[in-house]
Amino acid sequence: MFQVKILIGLGGRGSNEVVRNTLDLDQHPPTFMQRQLSRECVRSLRGVSSKRELRTASRLLANVTARGGREINVIKSFTPDQTTGARKPTSGIDLDILLRDNADQSEMKELELDSVHPHSLGVPFAFPQKKPDPIRTFGIPRSVERDFNFFSKPFSIIRQSTLDLLALLEKSKDPEYKPRTVITGSHGTGKSYLLLQAVAHCIASNWLVLYIPRAIDTVDCTTPYTYDSRTQTFVQPVYSASLLRQIRDMGHPGLKTLTTTRDFNLERAPPGAPATGSPLIQLIEYGIREVSVAPFVLEALLAEFATQAEYPFLLAIDDFQALYGRSQYKTPQFVPIDTYHLSVPRLLLEYACGSRPIRNGALLGALSLYHTSYLPTTELYEALNLDLTHGRRPDAYTKRSAELQHYAKGLQPFRIPDKLDIREAAGLFDTLLKEKILHTVPSDQFFLSKYCESDGNPKEFVWRGLLSTLDT
Repeated sequence: MFQVKILIGLGGRGSNEVVRNTLDLDQHPPTFMQRQLSRECVRSLRGVSSKRELRTASRLLANVTARGGREINVIKSFTPDQTTGARKPTSGIDLDILLRDNADQSEMKELELDSVHPHSLGVPFAFPQKKPDPIRTFGIPRSVERDFNFFSKPFSIIRQSTLDLLALLEKSKDPEYKPRTVITGSHGTGKSYLLLQAVAHCIASNWLVLYIPRAIDTVDCTTPYTYDSRTQTFVQPVYSASLLRQIRDMGHPGLKTLTTTRDFNLERAPPGAPATGSPLIQLIEYGIREVSVAPFVLEALLAEFATQAEYPFLLAIDDFQALYGRSQYKTPQFVPIDTYHLSVPRLLLEYACGSRPIRNGALLGALSLYHTSYLPTTELYEALNLDLTHGRRPDAYTKRSAELQHYAKGLQPFRIPDKLDIREAAGLFDTLLKEKILHTVPSDQFFLSKYCESDGNPKEFVWRGLLSTLDT
């Protein structure tokens, strides 16, 4: 008797359902068709992530047993989309649920203030899940979201770049030192991870933080906009209100202790605007309640953050290169709108160029090469002195924009190394080993071969090195 035993557990909150079933194939020893049948059955049950799929899988197994293993329908694996709530087919590595054990990351510590020091190089630290949680409040870049959905716990490796960047942020507390830094580097080197580490560190240090993980959303015409004759710009009230809501949800104590230093005077503004000396939380609530004036409330709030000296202020922007170029928004004549004619990108650009200085804190951006439609422009390429890994080098005949050159003036590049240090790569390899997702028996030869094949690039080392197979 040839049997295929299948055990399926559905993880999740309040779910202890388990489906057990056995396929009995009458012939002994198993033939090629029977072995193929068992493989198809296992493949059809991968990625079960909801009770509905669990019940479907149970009925499928009962069907196969009743028919003697002659027919089988393949169920596609689906996973929930974190942004829209829709369900989409999974892609990437297929791991048999019969062969993969539960990941054991119980020994992984959370990233705290005393976690980052020279002796912690190559050590993995999980991002804090307690409140305030920047990942749940602000979100994360799409490239990082792919990794977090795959691993059992969101984590990052402490690198030498982490130590250098956090040291730079500590210097920014000096009023005479006003860094406007942009993290640069080739594709897959961990720029977004480094920015997220800086955000987590500043929140743990009680900084005021505004983190924009997807600056492309400010220029890709996904939110409503309207022309405002008072400022002669196109305002984005809904997106501005969402940023105010995120700042409020972080629950920083300074929102209740800090007060406004000037009146909120705006022509044709709705009633209820806070007066001078009111707590900042009242200004935020006013902007959330009156969405039509949310862009002006956001501008006034960031001005209060940038001029006060009690709490350091960090303005962190990922997909930073999307702010320099044409947006997907259109005028009534269907002419593309420049980013500096939109309210939110223009506000961020003014802080980037220094026309709105941050008294106590820093502006920190990160380039992203994940979206090929939003590569660094000529003005940003020359201001940061980028190399060929960031796109095509501009020549003398390429047209420059005087406005974008002004907004890119004074930016300082922070180059992240293209390769992982051997200690950093070893820490990443050890973490994936504890995740129990490696398809090959771990050994020094396997580690060094994948490290050399990827040339030390973090993304290539993980996805095309350690986790790739002949099928994927």
